[in-house]
Amino acid sequence: MGNIIIQSVVNSFGASVIAGFAAATKLNNVLISSLTTLGSGISNYASQNLGAGKNKRVKAGFGAGVRLLGSICLCFTALYLLAGRQLLMLFMNSPTGEAINTGLTFLQTIAPFYLLLAFKLTSDGLMRGCGMMGRFMATTLSDLFLRVVLAMLFSRWLGVNGIWLSWPVGWFAGTLLSVVFYRTSIYRQAEEKTTL
Repeated sequence: MGNIIIQSVVNSFGASVIAGFAAATKLNNVLISSLTTLGSGISNYASQNLGAGKNKRVKAGFGAGVRLLGSICLCFTALYLLAGRQLLMLFMNSPTGEAINTGLTFLQTIAPFYLLLAFKLTSDGLMRGCGMMGRFMATTLSDLFLRVVLAMLFSRWLGVNGIWLSWPVGWFAGTLLSVVFYRTSIYRQAEEKTTL
């Protein structure tokens, strides 16, 4: 539902913006799909170690997960910042200058913040693996809700670039909440059980 609302805000800026956004979103989704898959692996890792009573490994999994996802995020950030124009051309049938510039601006706005996702998706994966679905849903919905609301507000003041700015702000809020939940629940629980 949130993505439909954001798409309707984007649609109000015309065909070239729609084309640029569609191509850039496909590139963004390549990274997001990879990170989500690895986040599911982290969930399995956490649940297996929790079930085996190896709580110390759950704590260690956070650092390993952030390093793994973070290295992937940094690679994609560099790729999209350095070769974004060429990659966008792969997803456009008849690219116009405005469409390419729109897609490029979107990528240049959000790519520097990909590293936030390494922290968020690692924390989210650990929460899911430890059965803390309420907290996981809270972080995910806060990120999405904020992005939708800010896309509508920022687009009024900053035009189409305001929509792109809603991504990093939503990611930052969701990441902050996710890491706080990790530190106050999973991390503390794992530390208490390993010191007993």
